[in-house]
Amino acid sequence: SDLKEDLEKDKLTVKVCEDVDSILEACSQSNPSLVVLKQSISGGNAVDICLKIRDMGEWGEDTLFLVVAKNHDDLEMGRAESNIIPKESWLVEPVSVAYIRTRVRMSLLRAPCKWVRASIPANEEARLVALKESCMMDVNQPEGLKRITRVARQLFDVGAACFTLLAKDHVKLISAEGLDCINIPRDAAMCAHVVSDQDFTLVADALEDDRFADNPLVQGAPYLRFYAGMPIWSKAKDGQSYIIGSFCLLDQKPREFNTEQLRSLQDLASLAREEFGAISAEAQRARCLGVSSL
Repeated sequence: SDLKEDLEKDKLTVKVCEDVDSILEACSQSNPSLVVLKQSISGGNAVDICLKIRDMGEWGEDTLFLVVAKNHDDLEMGRAESNIIPKESWLVEPVSVAYIRTRVRMSLLRAPCKWVRASIPANEEARLVALKESCMMDVNQPEGLKRITRVARQLFDVGAACFTLLAKDHVKLISAEGLDCINIPRDAAMCAHVVSDQDFTLVADALEDDRFADNPLVQGAPYLRFYAGMPIWSKAKDGQSYIIGSFCLLDQKPREFNTEQLRSLQDLASLAREEFGAISAEAQRARCLGVSSL
């Protein structure tokens, strides 16, 4: 798997097992320092496996665990049932290979992981419906949004300005100046915090911020240090409005951000939101007519 290959790049010995018996056999033979488990496994569950590993001997008492739950309900249930797996050792899908790799590395170093994944909003299911209804996930670099992101980059003299949409497991940059329009894993995206917090998010220096210091977009390309993002709301067919993404500024050096700049970013985000609404309406009409748009 991709995770196995990435961990082996870190000079770690990795064994992949598919069921409870093979996991326990591998642990009894290799005495692992850390075990990564899915909460539900063929033939059992993660909590029972952890208890059995703990009983294998003195080494088992020191074994570290990371457990990946399928959803938040399973996560809370697992945390409530287990007192041997620390709360911070529980993860919930969707989770990227990069995030697990970082958590494994920090766990083995017995160091805190300075990469906090944004929480999932309580209205996530309805929010994703609103995003789908917008018909904007297949739209790339619409000219109206390109003009606004271009102006934002020039006005604030930053490395990049973007309009992003937050999907279930990734972020799509539908308009970006200074950064390639790529899909970014959700748990690495700073704009996921804008959606989660439902508010303006400012990161003056990512290396000094415990939420982002170990983030792969900070430690590696594009080496982000500064982020300022405004929420973008979209009205759904149910009559409610949901935050479906962000309008943001990024840079490779730390920056301060004053009140006047905040007002200017709010104004540009409002313009971007209006343009997004117009493009979305056109895309929805085109879908109803059965033709392609943009």
